[in-house]
Amino acid sequence: MSKGGDENQTQTQTQSIDPAARQAYIDNLALAKSTASNLGVQKFAEFTPEYQAAQQRLTNLGMTGFTPESISKFTNPYQQEVIDTAMGDIERQRQMQQLADASSATRAGAFGGTRQAVQSALTNEAALRQGASTTAQLRSQGYGQAATLAQQAQQMGMQGAGAVMTAQQQQQALEQQRLDAQRNLALQRLAIQQSATGVQPANLGMTGTGSTPMTGGTNGLGAALGGAAGFALTGGNPAGAMVGASIGGLL
Repeated sequence: MSKGGDENQTQTQTQSIDPAARQAYIDNLALAKSTASNLGVQKFAEFTPEYQAAQQRLTNLGMTGFTPESISKFTNPYQQEVIDTAMGDIERQRQMQQLADASSATRAGAFGGTRQAVQSALTNEAALRQGASTTAQLRSQGYGQAATLAQQAQQMGMQGAGAVMTAQQQQQALEQQRLDAQRNLALQRLAIQQSATGVQPANLGMTGTGSTPMTGGTNGLGAALGGAAGFALTGGNPAGAMVGASIGGLL
């Protein structure tokens, strides 16, 4: 009689990628290659002519010092008239003083004499001295005012040029953003598609087949036959019977 046992069972499992997911990966890879090959050279926004003009203006003002010619442009055009008016007042005062001196000399009985001549010379000298002082003072004041105005005009010009440059820099930054956005549009589309294909549900594309492996018992009849066969093949060697029994168990 033979005693039966459980049969050996094996499991076979296979895993495969879902065709749709695989195709999406291939399409995404192709899009990435196409985007990389067709990506244009990065462009930089140029400075506008207004910016370049303001920059040159700022450079010229900053490197140009004050000269008599530049200051004279801000001289009061009515300065000479002011000086002439002041000199006319001094001359009238001189003449009035001369009349006063002559009247005094007449009352003293010295009209036309040396005393009157000396007094007249002193009056003329005082008038000339006052006229020269007044003229110098007026011209000095006019030059100082002209220099101040020239300096203020230079500062205002530099500030104006700087303001133009700042405004043009802002415009250039906006133009640069537009160029970058235009160039990066393909990259943004690629990033969106990569994000979409990167989201994979659980167990997407995985399939499994087979059963759980089980280890069965030995077959007694097979072991006995195997042992006998081994004993016979080895010429009655007991060791051959043990080997045969082992082979029989596998059967």
